[in-house]
Amino acid sequence: MIQQQHVQTAIANGLRPVPPSIDEPTALEALQNVVRRHEVCYEVWPEWSGCGGRARRVGYCISLCGVNDRVDCVLGHHVPGCPHCGLTYDGIRKIAEWITLREQPDSRFEIGPFDRAFHIAPRQRWSRNEITVNVKILHRNNVDGPVNDSLDRCLNNLRAELKKLCVHEGVWQGPTGGR
Repeated sequence: MIQQQHVQTAIANGLRPVPPSIDEPTALEALQNVVRRHEVCYEVWPEWSGCGGRARRVGYCISLCGVNDRVDCVLGHHVPGCPHCGLTYDGIRKIAEWITLREQPDSRFEIGPFDRAFHIAPRQRWSRNEITVNVKILHRNNVDGPVNDSLDRCLNNLRAELKKLCVHEGVWQGPTGGR
């Protein structure tokens, strides 16, 4: 019981590194509840730079996408940036912070702020109104350096962390495999 309180406190405080005595499966379970409650999935996009007059891929952006779980919000009786949207963003951000806890030697992460907007999902996600949390994966030192094996490994590590939480790429899949 005490460990669970510590894990919940760690999650509530933004999931910064927690003592090794904390039960990781309990944290995973709490975050998996967020995934199910907000039907979280993700997309991967290239991050571009126009330095020197030419577009060049310099990293990746993982967009974690989820929806409000409130009945009044699901039925369309809400506006972008309502308090429920802020709570949804906070929950999804905890997932972003958890997957980026482990430092990568040559990469850095940037988690985007709440933009108080709905993002209309593509048809494979039923054109739902989504709240997104963007996680940029960039070079630690060479800001305009092109994508390399180090960034690719980092992206694959984050995908593996998302897989632990049962977050799928491109489309929401519940415990039974669909919506």
